[in-house]
Amino acid sequence: MYTCRICYNSEHNITHRFREMMFGTRDEFDYIECANCGTIQLLEIPDLAKYYPENYYSFESGCTGFSDTWSSRFAARQAAKYLLKGRGLVGKTVVETKPWAVENFPPFLIEPSLGLTLRSRILDVGCGTGKLLNVLSFYGFEHLTGTDFFVSRDIEYGNGVKIFKRELHDLKGEFDLVMFHHSLEHFVDPRKALEDSWALVKKGGWCLVRIPIVAYAWKKYGKDWVQVDAPRHINLFTEKGFSRLAEETGFEVEKVVYDSTAFQFSGSEQYLRDIPLEASFEDPPKFISEYFGKEKLIEWTHEATDLNARGEGDQACFYLKKV
Repeated sequence: MYTCRICYNSEHNITHRFREMMFGTRDEFDYIECANCGTIQLLEIPDLAKYYPENYYSFESGCTGFSDTWSSRFAARQAAKYLLKGRGLVGKTVVETKPWAVENFPPFLIEPSLGLTLRSRILDVGCGTGKLLNVLSFYGFEHLTGTDFFVSRDIEYGNGVKIFKRELHDLKGEFDLVMFHHSLEHFVDPRKALEDSWALVKKGGWCLVRIPIVAYAWKKYGKDWVQVDAPRHINLFTEKGFSRLAEETGFEVEKVVYDSTAFQFSGSEQYLRDIPLEASFEDPPKFISEYFGKEKLIEWTHEATDLNARGEGDQACFYLKKV
């Protein structure tokens, strides 16, 4: 019997075998599904470096693609102030007249209870080459740090963004917000990662965790669910299982927001047809439209919205507070 690494249950756990399908190696890996907390977890950890090649998406250029002019940066900064606090006539005007200012601002940060300002100290864990951090810098955030063990070296951008190639427990300092954007599921020991985060977050500060969720898409597609992503995704949680883990590591779960997309269907349908995800890397919307049809993409988008409203989407954002 295999013991769950999260809740330590060893009774009635189910064994699954999944394939690596992002790059189509089709290497096979054994996972267990815990009968108690529902966590799906990789049994034996392979040499993971080979499964993070140079074209892995988080290693792409950290550039944002924004127009780097004084006027655009000023507009972005004012928009950010308004989106974070709901105050500021200039920011309100920018938001109402420049759609890009809203479309490119990370929606998960528009949460009043976070209490963020442009001077908030933010750490992004598993940040890759730091594209999100550079987006935040463009919007005027001033204290931005990243860490990712799989980047080739430390990176320091001229805008104040610093990324360190090191383990989370090796970082020093105190942060208002520690973020995991689809990175915690890559940790062998998510309990330790949350404990290390708790130590880095100031009292009253926040840890924001965005992860895949074992829900409807898993029930529908099973081994072909695109978010299984063997062997990179080492632990896949249910909402109940992750909430319990977060509370056991000292955080309070203040809010859970489901933010799944049509990807849970389009990617899983690719795997169902034995098509690696890499086939759609260059232009996902074009690939989906040409292979499945525009109508299907619209249908999946509406279905994802409905699932999110019911708390059954395949990914969610957890707002964890250190009290």
